[in-house]
Amino acid sequence: MSGGDPRVKTRIRTTQAVAALLLLGLLVAAPVWGRHGPVPEILRWTGYLGLIVGVMGRVWCSAYIGGRKSQLVIDVGPYSMTRNPLYVFSFIGVVGLGLVSGMLSLTLVLAVAFALYYRGVVLGEEVFLTERHGEAFSDYMRRVPRWFPSFAAYREATEPMGLPRNVLITIVETSNFLLALPLFALIAWLQHSGALPVLLRLP
Repeated sequence: MSGGDPRVKTRIRTTQAVAALLLLGLLVAAPVWGRHGPVPEILRWTGYLGLIVGVMGRVWCSAYIGGRKSQLVIDVGPYSMTRNPLYVFSFIGVVGLGLVSGMLSLTLVLAVAFALYYRGVVLGEEVFLTERHGEAFSDYMRRVPRWFPSFAAYREATEPMGLPRNVLITIVETSNFLLALPLFALIAWLQHSGALPVLLRLP
């Protein structure tokens, strides 16, 4: 589906609204175990790993399907293991973002909200793509799991796939995940200096 699709625009607006709410929450909340020590460090570095995997995975996916989701049934690369690798990697990135905040409760809220919202998104896309591609997509759904990857089913493409411009767009869009890191650090510093009040201490 292209960027002109109203469903894509709705998804972008929803994501932006959730990001704004998350930012407001982070301004007044802090982890109950503080910012230093073994627990915060483990959460933070696990979160960094999740962000790296999420960002690199999204770019990898766009190299196969960028700009061609409505034109072809892509069943190679990451799309040979799961029908929605882009969303799987996005989920990993979102969980990583939550862990970097140092708050497991926030991570859980983000994970549940993402899973519930994108379940509806994927169901809608499956209807659209079945109507678009017919039996080719129905066969793809029978062969490839919706979410959890089947690593044994992996097969590589024999020719270049995604459009380079769409890969670049994905790189730019996905960089928003990484921009959260200096933002989180700034919020933590402002809270530590007393410029921002901490109203909630969350696990």
